[in-house]
Amino acid sequence: MSLHFIIDGYNLIKQTPGLNKSSLELSRASLIQFIKISRPQGSQNNRVTVVFDGSTALTTGGQANASISWPAYQDSGTRVIFSQGMSADEKIKELVESAANPKNIVVVTNDRDIQSCVRRLQARIKTVQEFTNIFKAQPPGPGPENRPKLSPESALRITEEMKKLWL
Repeated sequence: MSLHFIIDGYNLIKQTPGLNKSSLELSRASLIQFIKISRPQGSQNNRVTVVFDGSTALTTGGQANASISWPAYQDSGTRVIFSQGMSADEKIKELVESAANPKNIVVVTNDRDIQSCVRRLQARIKTVQEFTNIFKAQPPGPGPENRPKLSPESALRITEEMKKLWL
């Protein structure tokens, strides 16, 4: 049984120091990269939808510029939704309410109102800390200061090569 993870994007970013960057664009890109590389949702069969407040159009001087939009990360397997005209909280609730089987949905948020609503709809809840807990476990061996450092690009390249071997 595959799961559908619906992530409260800005809630996760604000609760995770490593993802909270100097701009919204960088923060969103960091979150998508984190999901792509670390796969905290588990199996590659599990779908991921990240919901952000607002629209995809960037604003310049208070005016929306429809010709510029935030990049789509189609190759990451992560669907990105901007709530457009409603809050991200409302959009997340709407996605769960309209789902054929809410029991297969896992909502990632620390927002208690969202948690309460989707729990009533029989969806599962993961807090931001539970979802990002992948970083808490330290593998045996040398401490973090003695491990070689990999850039996110190198880690992604290695992951892709390993997928080719294993799949």
